[in-house]
Amino acid sequence: TDLAHELRTPLASLEAHVDALEDGMIPSSADSYSAMREEIARLRRLALDVRTAAAAQEHALDLELLDHDLHRITESAYLAAAPRFMAKGVDLKHANDHTSLQVHCDSSRIQQVLANLLDNALRHTPVGGSVSITSSSAGQFATVVVSDDGDGIPPEQLDRIFERFFRADGSRATFDGNGSGLGLTIAQAIIRDHGGDLIAHSDGPGTGAKFMMRLPASDVGSHV
Repeated sequence: TDLAHELRTPLASLEAHVDALEDGMIPSSADSYSAMREEIARLRRLALDVRTAAAAQEHALDLELLDHDLHRITESAYLAAAPRFMAKGVDLKHANDHTSLQVHCDSSRIQQVLANLLDNALRHTPVGGSVSITSSSAGQFATVVVSDDGDGIPPEQLDRIFERFFRADGSRATFDGNGSGLGLTIAQAIIRDHGGDLIAHSDGPGTGAKFMMRLPASDVGSHV
């Protein structure tokens, strides 16, 4: 039912454009085709995310597990996201303790998780706000925290925001026109497939949100 709902909007938009072109109500122009291509891209992204979410939740991602420095992974995610934050006028900060933090992981999948978390934070942080990404060691786990001072999340909905296509009652939702509604679902499933977890915290609407990713640290022998 949720998937059908998400498919309905871009399909309706494509149908309306085709009908309008056929009836001569809108010109056959670059703008018209660009609008249709955007809806096609949205459908393609949704299809890819549905497949990835299913594979992650069924432990069928075929992870390529090697030892990596988590600090380097977070730095790469920070550098990749920085231009998007600058373009919106949101301050992005990155910090770590400058020591090696080894984890046994699939580096590309962890990058995917961090990209999802940073994009989610960017969508829900207003111009002039700030987002930080911090990596550190916490006992037998390595942690990465992505926090923002944006919309926030109602406390009673913190567990549900990882559900597929879940929409929060407040101003922060897992889906908007730029996402598939599966980003957080995929992120949590990937981390759990690594033997870790992804947890959300917020004191409520308007107070910002924090997402903490925990992975077993390699130096304590907690390989998956």
